[in-house]
Amino acid sequence: MDLRGREELFLITMLRNPVATADTMLRTGAALVPAVIDALRAIPRLADAIERLTPALQAAQGSLDRIDKLGTFVGQELPETQLQLEELRKQLVAATAVNRALNESVRMLSRGLGVVQGATDLFGRVLGPRTPPGA
Repeated sequence: MDLRGREELFLITMLRNPVATADTMLRTGAALVPAVIDALRAIPRLADAIERLTPALQAAQGSLDRIDKLGTFVGQELPETQLQLEELRKQLVAATAVNRALNESVRMLSRGLGVVQGATDLFGRVLGPRTPPGA
C-alpha cells in the first residue's frame, strides 16, 4: 500500500471512530506534555553549560591557531634548517679529514723522533762518555 492509501485509511478511521481518535489524541498529548516540560526546564541548564563551555572552546581555538602558526614556521624554516645541517655535515667531514691528516703527521713525527733518539743514543755510545777538558 502506498503512502496516499495509508493517509486515506487513517482519515477514514478517524472519521468512523471520533471517540477513539479523540482518546488517542489526548493520550498522545498527555505523554508529550511531560517531555515538553522537561525540555523547557533543560533550556537554562543548556545555556549555562554552553556559557561554561565557551572559554574552553576559545582556548581550544587559540591552541589551534598557535599550532597552525607553529606548522607554518616549521614549514618555512625546515628547508633552511636542512641546508644548515648539510653544511654542518660537510664541515664535520672536512674537519675529520683534517684530523686524520694531523694524526698521520703526528705519527710520522713520532717515528722520526724515535729514529733521531735512536741515532742520538748510538752516537752517544760510539763517541763514548765525554770527559771534561782539564780533567
